[in-house]
Amino acid sequence: SPERVPAPAEPGQTAAEGPEQAAAAKFLSTAPEQSVAVLPFVNMSGDPDKEYFSDGLSEELLNALAGIPGLFVAARTSSFHFKGSTGDIADIARQLRVRNVLEGSVRAAGGRVRITAQLIDATNGYHLWSDTFDRTLDDVFAVQDEISLRVADALKVALLKETSSAPKRPTVNTEAYLAYLRGQQLSNEGGVKGYSKAIEQYQRAVALDLEFAQAYAGIAMVWANQFE
Repeated sequence: SPERVPAPAEPGQTAAEGPEQAAAAKFLSTAPEQSVAVLPFVNMSGDPDKEYFSDGLSEELLNALAGIPGLFVAARTSSFHFKGSTGDIADIARQLRVRNVLEGSVRAAGGRVRITAQLIDATNGYHLWSDTFDRTLDDVFAVQDEISLRVADALKVALLKETSSAPKRPTVNTEAYLAYLRGQQLSNEGGVKGYSKAIEQYQRAVALDLEFAQAYAGIAMVWANQFE
């Protein structure tokens, strides 16, 4: 399970103990209530090759939340620094300068996926919201949207009318989307080899869906990064 900090036994009691945890708790009490970090979701598929999917889902959720007015979201580079970390959730939140943390796990097999997500108030370790979604891969966009809206609701962020409506799917082709996520992972790895393979995946995504704008943007970003 991706859960890190047990809920306190008594109301008002924090899960943090000791001077470092006490300092973290003091800092978190001043962090904006509407602030959140999306930690990389744990790949529970038993296949390291599925890592691209759990990382990609996490990044897409982060981007969706960052687009909600009034919600402060830690940057991807900062959040992904804690990939695989088993550290104290309050300390991680303090380092990311947020009050809340969204974490979870992904298990993909065949054409189905199970996504577990939980939103934690780092000041006390309590779950503000958690849920498990058993869906087909074709429904992954709907799951991303639902998680984003549930997080916003839990943090009492007022959504604009156009924000709360279901966003346009970036592509209707699931295979194109998976190729795009592979491209994202390879692009983030960087290096000549990573960039070369990333372009291959982005080009595959475009071949599957000629109107997939994010895949074209991925190609442009890789080329820009190569010449920095």
